[in-house]
Amino acid sequence: MKRKKIIIIISVVLGLLIVLFTLPDLLAGAGRKTGDPLPKGNIEIPVKRTIQYKNTSQIQEEIIDYWSKGKVSDWVDGEKIDLKNPRTVLGCLLAGKRVEEINKYLLSQKSTGTAGSRWLLNPKGGYDFNAMAFTPVLFLFDDKPELLNPETKKHLVNNILTIEGAGFTRNVPYTGFQDSENHVLMAESARYLKNQWLRENGNLLPDYDNKNNGVEEGLKEYLKEIYTYGVYEFNSDPYLGYTYSSLLNLNAFATGEVKDLATKILDMINWQYALNSYQFKHFPPYRRLFKDAFSQEIVSDYHSVMLMVWAGFQNDSLKIDITQGKHVALWAAMLPYRPADKVMEWTLNKPNAYFVKMGHGNNSCPEICSGDKSYLLSAGGSNQGRRSMIMSKPTVLFLDDNARMLKETFHAYGPGEDFMGWNNTGVYDDFSCTKGIVHIPEGKQAVLSSDEWQIFTISEGIYLAVFSEKEVGLMVIVRAPSAKEALNEIVISNPDKKLYQTQFKHPNGNFIEYDLDSPKDTWVITSVNNKPVNRQFDRWPFFEGNI
Repeated sequence: MKRKKIIIIISVVLGLLIVLFTLPDLLAGAGRKTGDPLPKGNIEIPVKRTIQYKNTSQIQEEIIDYWSKGKVSDWVDGEKIDLKNPRTVLGCLLAGKRVEEINKYLLSQKSTGTAGSRWLLNPKGGYDFNAMAFTPVLFLFDDKPELLNPETKKHLVNNILTIEGAGFTRNVPYTGFQDSENHVLMAESARYLKNQWLRENGNLLPDYDNKNNGVEEGLKEYLKEIYTYGVYEFNSDPYLGYTYSSLLNLNAFATGEVKDLATKILDMINWQYALNSYQFKHFPPYRRLFKDAFSQEIVSDYHSVMLMVWAGFQNDSLKIDITQGKHVALWAAMLPYRPADKVMEWTLNKPNAYFVKMGHGNNSCPEICSGDKSYLLSAGGSNQGRRSMIMSKPTVLFLDDNARMLKETFHAYGPGEDFMGWNNTGVYDDFSCTKGIVHIPEGKQAVLSSDEWQIFTISEGIYLAVFSEKEVGLMVIVRAPSAKEALNEIVISNPDKKLYQTQFKHPNGNFIEYDLDSPKDTWVITSVNNKPVNRQFDRWPFFEGNI
């Protein structure tokens, strides 16, 4: 009897250990609703749409052609399906190529898994990646029997799109933990849309009535939380791409309030991108996937490829090169959503100088940027401990050049090399400060230097002034008739370099004070023009500043 109890205790302990190791993201807080709702701020999210986008574009054709040439593979029960399979199916049907082959292929496959994160008690989890991806096949080719044969469509509905029926859920199966945002949106958008399709096609069973089976109510509530509290997996590498695709599915195929909410979230995150990117260069802090190091590429994220595709529909003469993220770009290429006018304007051509702070909520970090037509200064953020899953980045200056890697940019971070210890939120209007040196890209030559400062030309009448020592790095954007006058204005206003550790008088008139040893949950800037600023950035509005 005693031996049996010991075995039971050991089994329970082992089970708990397995849970700890198989649910790291969940235990790190990958769920949704935390903290307080964020204020909207003083900058409205653009919604006006008057741009006449073209129906087709070169980049759209390139993406569809790429996927129409892909390979498909058989699905093995319990194993994750290669994410290329649904994209190849979509590419072939969109291009009208390999139609017979693709129909035969679909008829030979069936669901191999379940919704939600994969773990010990849900060993076949993760099928929502595929249910979400195959959903557009049903809607885009529902009335095209020459592409999606009737028997194939029936098989798709019965054996491939298997996330259906009542019971919206935001939890990982068999746990009380909320699943990660992208999993919930993929699974529940697939469930909602299949139920909707069945209802529209004559299936009146109560399980498929979204208005009364809890699915519509649950999905609306979840989308409202995202719009109120912010996208939890903001800028996520790679999960934002799957969140994006789910929202685009809802925008394209859902109706009523669900469609409207999905559109509002898309508008919000695209506005964030427009303000904190420059010529598709985008290097913001992000939440999930937590890594020991961040990518060094500044043009490869999934958010950029979406805007590249939409820009191609607006102007086919733009030089757009999508080398990564084609599986995400396909959704922008094939579905009808288009950003608001102002989003495209600010993505492609900053109309004027601006400074914006964008809050991301509790236990998070903000995005802070200052820019104009010829540059963008983008803050790197700060990690809030491993549970926050925040990947902070260096503060980067983007210029009108061909830079694609971090080393090709002016950037600063510190102290040290470990991003876990950084607080790279020290950005204000045309100014940044860090507790570390400024990295100057190879080949960039100062047009003027002094003992303390180096002056670089950004564009006509706009200069970058760099001060760089081990314990303090400053990047200052100065407008002046010449480099010499830019340097003179800085030196006259800031004669004592010992004070650079805590304060700077900007030639634009701002007197900026800062604490380079600020706690990681606090804005580095302490006051502007002798007025204390709100440093608690986990309560900052979605959009606040001057544009």
